[in-house]
Amino acid sequence: MGKVTYVVEYEEGKEPPVYSDMEVAGGRLTAVMWSDYRDDHLLPEALDIIDEALTEITYDTIDIEVYNEIMNKLRLMTQ
Repeated sequence: MGKVTYVVEYEEGKEPPVYSDMEVAGGRLTAVMWSDYRDDHLLPEALDIIDEALTEITYDTIDIEVYNEIMNKLRLMTQ
């Protein structure tokens, strides 16, 4: 079974009712998050701190490709 994730923004107080197993666009609702998914994203400053820590602690012991992959995934968390 395929799953699709999408975000719909509503005016404050005009959100539709949501309930378990409701039909949405021809599919069945399986999860709801009552917050902005971006609330848990990293701030750019946090990314800089993590980058510094990885560079200082693991640069000599970690493969550069692994380091780059970690940083790419962390950058996605700041968008």
